[in-house]
Amino acid sequence: MKDAFKTKAREAATEFNTETAMRLIKPTMLRQPALARVFNQLPLRTRGSATVRIGTFSDSVYIGLMLSNLDSFKDSRLVNVLSKFDDWRAQTSDWTGSDAPSRDYQFTHKFTWEHDERAIAYKKLIKENAAIPQTFSIIVSISAWVSEDSATCRIVTKEREETIKKVDRFIVCD
Repeated sequence: MKDAFKTKAREAATEFNTETAMRLIKPTMLRQPALARVFNQLPLRTRGSATVRIGTFSDSVYIGLMLSNLDSFKDSRLVNVLSKFDDWRAQTSDWTGSDAPSRDYQFTHKFTWEHDERAIAYKKLIKENAAIPQTFSIIVSISAWVSEDSATCRIVTKEREETIKKVDRFIVCD
């Protein structure tokens, strides 16, 4: 029984060391040339308000950007930013909860992770035969808000009646 504990303790220590090394190399994503190129594609005026963060549970860097008081979703400021991500995987969501129409755009692209092979954390991962990520993703999230008094874009409310038949399943025990 004691030998089993020693084995489990050794495994836990190795796993902890690997996780620690991964946490140490993760911030190197922020020093990747690809990230700097993507960030520098953003219009100069919007870079200061952009947020940059590392994904907690993924090998991703998030760049968040908010554009407000647009004339419409065809506003040149928004179109200019969107054109930079033509070849990226895209997803959009419309939000109608407030008086101002808004749309979220999310663009994702994978890049090769250029590791610093001299880093201690990298060497530790190599020594422990750990799976070292070879790619990382950059996710650009853009929230676009059209001004409430826009002549070309507004939220329209339509009512409709819907009948739903719902079946409940539950367990009854005596």
